[in-house]
Amino acid sequence: MKLFLATDALDDVQWAAARGWCDGVVLPDAALHTASSPEAAVAWLSAFARAVPFPVLVDAAETLAASAGSDEHLRDLGRAADNVVLQLPFNDDNAVRMRALAAAGLRVAATFVGSAAQALFAAKAGATYVLLDVDRLDAMSGAGAEVVAGARALLDAAELEAELVALFPAGSASMAACGAAGADAAVVGAGTLRAMLAYPFTDQALADTQRRPAGGQRLRAGEP
Repeated sequence: MKLFLATDALDDVQWAAARGWCDGVVLPDAALHTASSPEAAVAWLSAFARAVPFPVLVDAAETLAASAGSDEHLRDLGRAADNVVLQLPFNDDNAVRMRALAAAGLRVAATFVGSAAQALFAAKAGATYVLLDVDRLDAMSGAGAEVVAGARALLDAAELEAELVALFPAGSASMAACGAAGADAAVVGAGTLRAMLAYPFTDQALADTQRRPAGGQRLRAGEP
């Protein structure tokens, strides 16, 4: 299962990548807000994306709204670097837009997907990644992994290549359930990833000299 890190901080990406824990980056919705112009936003995205060897997913909804429905700036963002993926909320209008962007050679990700049927529709519209709202689904009904499993079955039956991405599983158990259900990746924040590493008995065991041999000694078979 791949891990996509939700961050716009390169040091977070480098920390996770050094340990083999980063397969993609999902930029926060506000990542481009401080850019002084559309050109500056494209330049920042280009620099960030070229600094990491993974797919970089960037929210394109506000860009679309700010440009009064014009897709030209979207295309500029999508071409900022080869690994940029444009995120768009999945609805009727954006399905047409996703199809056009994909036909132009740009990669798109469908967001706000909450059912297996929507996942199928998004994939058929050209989405490279389908981001399932696991956090919201789990909060409402605990059905995040169930929706992942249904989406996996539909995409496999239709022989579609889109990757299913579980968005913000609440913790290790939720992430494991989504992986077992067929999610290709999960999106987690750097803080959540660090929290998942925690196991209280690790520090206790490392500090307990009675559980470790003294320097140079080897435990014999049968010894605790």
